[in-house]
Order: sequence, then structure tokens, then C-alpha cells
Amino acid sequence: MEYGLRRYEAAQRLLWFLYFLICLALAYPVANSYTVAAAGAVGQGAFQAELLKSKAFWTQLQWILVEPSGRIMVYMIWVALLFIGLRFVWLVVQYVGNYLLKRTLDSKMNAGRKRGGGVANAPQAGHEKLYSTELLIRDVERFPLRFLFHPYQRLRLLLANPQGALASEDLNEKERRIVETDWHVILGSWAPFGWLMWLLPLTALFQACYLFAQQVQPAIAGQKDFQDVFGFLIASLLPVLQVIGLTIVFRLSSALLKRFEELYLSNVDALLYDQFLSRLPFQSSDTVILMEVMERHYQELQSALRRIERFMGREKEKVVPGVKVENARS
Repeated sequence: MEYGLRRYEAAQRLLWFLYFLICLALAYPVANSYTVAAAGAVGQGAFQAELLKSKAFWTQLQWILVEPSGRIMVYMIWVALLFIGLRFVWLVVQYVGNYLLKRTLDSKMNAGRKRGGGVANAPQAGHEKLYSTELLIRDVERFPLRFLFHPYQRLRLLLANPQGALASEDLNEKERRIVETDWHVILGSWAPFGWLMWLLPLTALFQACYLFAQQVQPAIAGQKDFQDVFGFLIASLLPVLQVIGLTIVFRLSSALLKRFEELYLSNVDALLYDQFLSRLPFQSSDTVILMEVMERHYQELQSALRRIERFMGREKEKVVPGVKVENARS
């Protein structure tokens, strides 16, 4: 069990929770400064059916100024806007980080092939492998924005091993676990946004009920005609209709952003596996063991060949003098 992966998962979950708290904190002053010039009370006067055809009726926002739920809905709307907007900025930054890491890996892999000169030179190279991960980790650690870019964090976690170089099968298993963790954490970080999308229509429905009750009370008291109740109902449902439309826009935007995040995660997976781990051997313990075993067998074969050559040399020395004696007798 590697607890570094658990620590990485816990850190990622904490960062996304802090991200949501930042959105909550930034939305508060923005929502308080957001004011709407109210043209009059909602549903005032007799209701006219022609109002349903007017754009002014459907775009009026006087209900925002009605307490207690108006400011709460404005606050939640700004939280959702900041959540999607900052998330889009984060995604653009990660795409840039993925591009920079791709350039770094390509340069290191090409330099490793030119320096290595093939796997046959690996026994003479000692611990210098075809692709040196020490140089790669050193460059990643020197990169000033490594904590900002998620691909660099994943590569640091992948190559980090206090016991030394990992075997190729261990690296593949570790990469698989990191991939599952990233997909689960990043896609699961949308949960607070989902809560907002449920709370916002419910709050709008509570606001509509409050507005309807507020407008019906004069009719009950006899100050208004009950014929205007239908107009009161339509005007009171206006917050619900507007918030539902805004929620649909938020849902579609978040779905599109999720697809781009899935594309980003698949690009990182392909970069670190298809273009890096699949190019083994590099600094891994199984490669070192195989090279050492091959070198030991090569030395044993050479020593056996030398023994055979010495034996054959002694046999020739025995045969050649005998031939000279027979020639002398003849």
C-alpha cells in the first residue's frame, strides 16, 4: 500500500472544497452590490392577458428585492456563475500545463535515445538508463509552476518512490490507480454545483409561494377583486420560470465543461502512458535486474570460452610434437 496516493487524493479533495469556499466568499460582496431598480410591486393592478406577450413582463426582476429569499437566490446564482467561470479558467490553465509537460517529455525521451545508443550499451552504462528519470524529476522540481499544473503533480506522484526505482508493472499499476483517483475526484468535485442546482429552484418556489400569499391577502381582506387572483398567480410564478430557465442554462454549461474536462483527463492519461510508460525500459528495477543478469551470463559465457580456448591450446601443443617425432623416425 502506498500512502502517498492516499495523501494525494486527500489533498485534491481539500483543494476542490477550498475552491468551493472561495466561490462562496467571492459571491457574497458581488451579490450585495447587485441592485435592481424596481418599477413597482409585483402583480400590482389588474392582470391583463396581453402582458404575457410582452418581453418586459418576462424579464422583470422586482422579485429579487423581496425578502427573505430574493437575496439568497441572487447569492446562489452568483456562486454558480463564479463556479463555472473559475472552473473554465482552471481548465484552460491545465491544457497549457499538459502542453508544456508534453514538450518536456518529448525533449527528455529524444535526448535519452540519443544518449543511450540502444539497449545493448545498458550493461556498460551502469545505472545510467536509456531514459533517466532522475533528470526528468529534476526538471519537474525546478519548474516554477509545478504546483499550479495538474499534469506535473501527477508525474511527480508517479515517479516518487522512497524505495528507489519502481518496476514497470508497479508503475503501470500505480498509473492506473492515479488515473482512477483523478477521474473520481475531479468529476466528483461538481457535487456542490449539483446541490446549488437543486436548491435554486426550491428557493424560487418558496419565493413564489411567498409572493402569491402576499398578493392574495388584500383580496381576502376585500381590498382587491378576486378576479385578479389569476394575475397574482402568474406574476408570482415568474421567479420560478426565470430560475428554471437559468438552471437549464447552468446545467448545459456544466455538462459541456465536464466533457472538456473528460477530454483533458484522457489527454493526460495518453501523455503519461502512451507516450511515456509504454516506452520502457527506463529507470525501473526490473530492467536493472534483467541487465545485471544478462551481464552476469555474458561474463560467464566469456569465461567459459576462455577456458575452452586454453584447453584447445593445450591439446594442440600435445598433438604437434608427436607429429614431429613420427616425421623424424621416417
